Amino acid sequence: MSTRRGPFILAVIAGGFAAASGYLWHELGQERARNADLRARLKAMTPTLESARSAAAAGPIPSPSSPASSPSTPAPPVATASPPQVTGKQEDWEAYQRRMMRDPRYREVQREQTRLALAPRRANLIRLLGMTPAQADAVIDMQIEHEWQQGEQMNNLATEEQRQQQRQRADVQEADYQAKLREMLGGEKHLRLQHYMETRQTRMQVDTFRTHLNGVDSLRDEQVEPLIEALHVERQKMQDELDQFGESLRREGESNDAWQRYGERQIELMKDMHAGMHVSAAAILSSSQLDQLDAMLNRELQRHETNMRMSKLESKLDSSASAAPPAN
Repeated sequence: MSTRRGPFILAVIAGGFAAASGYLWHELGQERARNADLRARLKAMTPTLESARSAAAAGPIPSPSSPASSPSTPAPPVATASPPQVTGKQEDWEAYQRRMMRDPRYREVQREQTRLALAPRRANLIRLLGMTPAQADAVIDMQIEHEWQQGEQMNNLATEEQRQQQRQRADVQEADYQAKLREMLGGEKHLRLQHYMETRQTRMQVDTFRTHLNGVDSLRDEQVEPLIEALHVERQKMQDELDQFGESLRREGESNDAWQRYGERQIELMKDMHAGMHVSAAAILSSSQLDQLDAMLNRELQRHETNMRMSKLESKLDSSASAAPPAN
């Protein structure tokens, strides 16, 4: 396998994180949507699964070591073979960030920067979830620390046993993190926080949609939360089906066309999701607003299809270059 696949693999890894930069620009801060198990599996990905993530996912609190990615598409399936050794500028950047984060002064500046980026979320925790300012501040700080902790475990492990141990450690840390949140907030607010975090990807989508509307089509405040809930149901349905398909590919084992099959299935499910979103939103939006939502969803699908075509082309060009005899 050509070492030139490194940039291709990096594109997938960057896409697997819940869209750090996407939410920073819209909410000025989006946390990883994927949990530690998903990130561990992304790091364990084989070259044959160099596929796409560019339309619908979650977005993460940006840890200093995580690359920016699109906020919209779920992560691809992963095989069980040993992961490729990714080298180059991205690896250098991640090593640099890890080294910087060991300095307490740099770490504190990074914390302050992330707090500022997540100021809109803090406001939502107070306004929508009924937290006190002190509770909201504590939750934000705990989220930042938790994301850092998860990011520090993102090692390129060689064996499935090591990856399983890493997932187990991540599960223990996640359980401890949730227990601390529950103890601090109480059961009801903790459940509301969990739901807020689960819907943040759709919330980002609705925030983006809202910026496209103006005049009589402007989204009214009373439309926002019902629209988020309606679209989230369709997005979650799509994500569940895609996860099931990815798991079936993993059970089949390594395959040269696995990433392509995953991408094709993803596009099919996105079309179904958008159709479901249209039906669900029709009861909330005016006909003009609904038309503009359809246009935004269509652009999202077109971007993803374009990324898929580009991925296929890059793969072909990479294979051709690898097969070409060296120049004299």
